[in-house]
Amino acid sequence: MSHSNTGSESENLSRIKDILFGEDLQSIEHKLESFKIENSSIHENLKEEIEGRLKKIEQALEEEAKKVDEVQEKSTQVQKDINKEIKQEIVNITLEVKSEKEKLEVNLKEKIDDIFNRIASLESSLNQTINSVKEDQEEKTNELIDNKISKSDFADMLIDLGEKLKK
Repeated sequence: MSHSNTGSESENLSRIKDILFGEDLQSIEHKLESFKIENSSIHENLKEEIEGRLKKIEQALEEEAKKVDEVQEKSTQVQKDINKEIKQEIVNITLEVKSEKEKLEVNLKEKIDDIFNRIASLESSLNQTINSVKEDQEEKTNELIDNKISKSDFADMLIDLGEKLKK
């Protein structure tokens, strides 16, 4: 009985609505139903448009992320290349410095040897000159002793000796 009671109540409620609102209620319900249909259609369109825009934004973000990754990879590669070039330049410069050092050492040794040879030659020449002057002096001294030469002759001999020493 409760079902029949509930059914009759809803029929009564429906009749009261019809009496009070009459055709307006049906019109309002119809308008409400059309509004719901239109609204759901617009809602679906907006939903689809928002989803489409979000997909485009996601795609754009993915593309930009790929570009950033590519730039990072290129940057990393450029850094590696630069580091490799710098290391090679350091090796080249080190080799050049070693080569120049060796050249300088050889050149310096040659010059030292040359100077040593010149000094030895000069020493030999000086020794010969000294020996020659000694011999000349001994000869002249012996000649003076033997001949008892005058002071002016002796002075001339000393001047001669001085000139020989200058040479």
